[in-house]
Amino acid sequence: MEPNVFTYSSLMDGLCKDGHSSEAMELLETMVSKHCKPNMITYSTLIHGLCKEGRLQEAVEILDRMKLQGLQPDAGLYGKIISGFCDINKFQEAANFLDEMVLGRTLPNRLTWSLHVRIYNMVVQGLCTKSDLSRAFHLYLSMRTRGISVETGTFETLMESFCKNGDLLKAGRMVDEMVIDGCTPNEGAWSMLLGAFWDQKMVQEALNCFRLR
Repeated sequence: MEPNVFTYSSLMDGLCKDGHSSEAMELLETMVSKHCKPNMITYSTLIHGLCKEGRLQEAVEILDRMKLQGLQPDAGLYGKIISGFCDINKFQEAANFLDEMVLGRTLPNRLTWSLHVRIYNMVVQGLCTKSDLSRAFHLYLSMRTRGISVETGTFETLMESFCKNGDLLKAGRMVDEMVIDGCTPNEGAWSMLLGAFWDQKMVQEALNCFRLR
């Protein structure tokens, strides 16, 4: 009896869970050489295993291979890849996969929603630390359009970045939208924004900010 796709996928799952994704990859090649076609479970198993071991480049190659076979990655797989890039501070790459997911109309489901809320916030904050403020802001706008919750830390990071960049109108906008969403800026955030307004002699804006506080 020849092993089928379920047999191979089960063996790969066991290998990946035990930290042996290299052997699982070899098993994939054996499987293909015997004209046994991998399925969604096969690829998902490998991507999860490779990401767990920090082998992101290989995980991306498997993702590409999967798409070439005509299989569409789900939000959970994209989430795993994006989280992996965030873990090694490669936020531009993480943002690229977020864009790819949105363009492909791949939507998170009830089980993956909380993961995607976390990674969206993580990528926006990470892009700010990499001085890619324009992209961080566009991703923030996408979050609001799609109903993805913006964390307090994300608002504050954007506001701080806009203050440092001299764009005080957008910094003020962050505070306004933060308050609308029911988030409370901390003392440092208020002080930074007030100080920035005073430095630019934007007295009315500083006064409005003080009243909000």
